[in-house]
Amino acid sequence: MNLASLYIRLQHYDRFQVDRIMSASSHNEGINNHETNLCTLLIALSHDIRLYVDKMAIDLRQGSCALILPVQSYTVESRNKEAQLARFTFETFEVEGMTLNRIAHPPMLYGYPYHLLFSQVKQVLGNEAWINNRFCSSLSTLEMAMLQGRLQQILAMMVQLDEQANQLQNEEKTKLVQQTVQYIEQHYDEDLTVEQLANMAGMVRWQYSQKFKTLTGKKPTDYLTHVRINQAKKLLSNSTEPLRKIARQIGFKDEYYFSRCFHKLTGNTPREYANVHLHTPERTVIDSFGRKIHVPKDATRIVTDGKFTLGELLVLGISPIGAAISIMKDNVIYHNRLRNIHSIGHWADPNKIAQLQPEFILLSYYPQDLQELDALAPTVILDKKFRLFERLRYIAKLFERSKAAEKWITTYEDKVRLVRRQLADVYVAGETATVYLKLGAKFYVMCQTGFAASLYESLGFRPTPKVIQLIEQGQAWVEIQQHQINHYAGERNFILASPKELQTITHCPQIATLAELTPSKTHFVDFTWNHCDPITRERLLEVLPSIFKKRTL
Repeated sequence: MNLASLYIRLQHYDRFQVDRIMSASSHNEGINNHETNLCTLLIALSHDIRLYVDKMAIDLRQGSCALILPVQSYTVESRNKEAQLARFTFETFEVEGMTLNRIAHPPMLYGYPYHLLFSQVKQVLGNEAWINNRFCSSLSTLEMAMLQGRLQQILAMMVQLDEQANQLQNEEKTKLVQQTVQYIEQHYDEDLTVEQLANMAGMVRWQYSQKFKTLTGKKPTDYLTHVRINQAKKLLSNSTEPLRKIARQIGFKDEYYFSRCFHKLTGNTPREYANVHLHTPERTVIDSFGRKIHVPKDATRIVTDGKFTLGELLVLGISPIGAAISIMKDNVIYHNRLRNIHSIGHWADPNKIAQLQPEFILLSYYPQDLQELDALAPTVILDKKFRLFERLRYIAKLFERSKAAEKWITTYEDKVRLVRRQLADVYVAGETATVYLKLGAKFYVMCQTGFAASLYESLGFRPTPKVIQLIEQGQAWVEIQQHQINHYAGERNFILASPKELQTITHCPQIATLAELTPSKTHFVDFTWNHCDPITRERLLEVLPSIFKKRTL
């Protein structure tokens, strides 16, 4: 039932005893039967009532609600002489802007009867004598409004019952589709068809395929192909058996079709892949999601997404062949080191990555197309909650560069101590500080990421209580309005903005508010320093003294 686009206007309400067979018109006197959009809602106030809708019998129990459409006819009967029904008769209109259009076939009925709890129905209907067998024309405005409200409540309860049923049905369907996903992963070598899998889930093919794609992001046949190719990669890396035998082992009947699928998903033919990976020394690593991944020991063709990985790789002496640098090129201070790195888009685009023929993929987020990326190369996912040192040490361990990581960390800590001595007369460790980012008309509070991470983790500033709450909630940043600034402001405030915006930033109303809250302790910073990578963090130490000495508000 969908009431969102409907307007409902009550015409009549009554209660009556069902002591014999009664036709629809028995209690409709005074109502214009030529109205074509009158719906009837029958509510069983007793047990043992039989309803006939277009001569089809439906048994009602106490609390059952049946919605009769204008095009339907009905009769009721009961052997119980005290059986009672409540009846609402109402018009339905479709709302279009400010216009109400009568509709003869309102989209309200999904199935009937609706078996509501009688205690709830009884509470809504009440038992006032004034409403028994009276036409709406004789009711006062207040009485009419009360009855209209009760009708709306009953219909809303029916809608809620529909939604609960749909939710349970969707959950059950999802569970059944998940079982077929597991079946594919265990029986990929069998001759599986979509019809067979749909039958296992108890669905028609189109419904199953739609649900499968919603759950996995792929069509059933594409998912099966990805599973088979992943298994082929394992066999090609550890076996010299003929391709026709490997193809059959993973469920392909045709060696040539297997080769085409393999090339499409990996960018290599099976034989090219085997030549590269067969006998290549491998080691097992565990990513942040606990997945055991076999990676080549001396991988040189590395692809990464970039936000929390690219700077880390570069300081370890590792230059990836591809990274998500489409946005980063103009927004990082080490853009000169990106010249020989191919762009893979804003995120890890499997199509662009396939062209680079990677040996190793490192990501700082969990992608929806992980299985497709795994088919291209071993894909390791980094925990996005890692702070700088944790992140650098983890990545260094993946590539056996732990000594280089510890050397950088030691150097960085030495520089931090030096900077804190240089700024000893400028600020006191323990001061509260808040970092804001201005992007056009939008104003954000940064949490424990980017420039804020340097303040909180290296310089000894403390977040304000409100910012601490955001950090505990796992927020990276949050947009705020001008009237909220005083809730977040610290004893010292830092404003990040583009170089162009910094030229006119003093005219910004948010800045004026901060100037009043913390005079002489509001600092302006180029937003290219708002990154967490080790290159930015290390170079930032060199410019921090000048940031503190610049003119403030």
